[in-house]
Amino acid sequence: MNKRFIRSEDIPSHLWCGKSKKMSLPSRLVELWEKLLEQNDLLGLAKRRAPDGFEGGMSKEDTDKHLAWRYNGSCARVMLSILDPNNDLSEVSDAYSTTFAGNEVFLADLPSGSGAAIITILCTLFELRKSNVLPRHPLKIKIMAGEISPTARDYLIEQLDLLKPTIEDQAIWISYEVIDWDTLCPISTADLIRRMTIISNDCPTRLLILSNFTGFLAGSSSKWNTAKKQFEQIFIHSRDLNSTAIWIEPQRKSVIPFYNKLVDFFKKSFKSLIGSQVNKDKDDWYAQSELKCIQPIAEGDFRVNLTVIRFNLPMESQE
Repeated sequence: MNKRFIRSEDIPSHLWCGKSKKMSLPSRLVELWEKLLEQNDLLGLAKRRAPDGFEGGMSKEDTDKHLAWRYNGSCARVMLSILDPNNDLSEVSDAYSTTFAGNEVFLADLPSGSGAAIITILCTLFELRKSNVLPRHPLKIKIMAGEISPTARDYLIEQLDLLKPTIEDQAIWISYEVIDWDTLCPISTADLIRRMTIISNDCPTRLLILSNFTGFLAGSSSKWNTAKKQFEQIFIHSRDLNSTAIWIEPQRKSVIPFYNKLVDFFKKSFKSLIGSQVNKDKDDWYAQSELKCIQPIAEGDFRVNLTVIRFNLPMESQE
């Protein structure tokens, strides 16, 4: 095995306990989440068990319930994909490290929800730099978030506003734009791509992160059939010298069949660019991992599991 950028033995003990094999969310992330919960009278709800099968929605009520019941799990999955203490996702974990090594980076989160992916990435990078696991090279991150729920967009902006001065202590400077995006609408997607193109103009390194989307897309084949046209355009316009797409989902029965569709779509749309990767078996495109995470605002811990798939989005054909 090649040397990992983030080795399990180097992960700070306040993020990963090698003895108990449990992960803990970054303290600043938990503070931001608690603040949102308290401001919206959701702290009590967050300490109660979520109904089985709850997915959330576009209304303020559904967004608030998702923030209370699903936000910490979404954060933990993203954090697991970055740290990978079980060495299950080395290529994915290393992709984060190389992407955010320094200079100017473009980060797109689609759909962003209330910001679990973006906030987790920023807070985890902050902690890894602070603990000298990753080098403290100057890093400018230009962020584009697309989300259909206005309440979720407001929650993300509030967290970014509060987080910005904290992460500057570790030479991470961010700028951000959070816009309305309807996955199924070609015009909305065209407007999103236009803003992405303008914002990312000076960023040869890009990361497109997608998460917790299978419940919406896989629930009805017609939704994926409509949405894949939008994703094809987003992927095409996200290509650059060092561009990666990472798609994170929990380990649900619907995820693997959807990922198989996603691989077929990617091979067909990007056959001329991915070279020998077109011959990879579908099982080799994705990876899985699981562990336990300490409950940040309640007693005990919770199980974290993910299925993740990574696509390179090169400018030119690869061997």
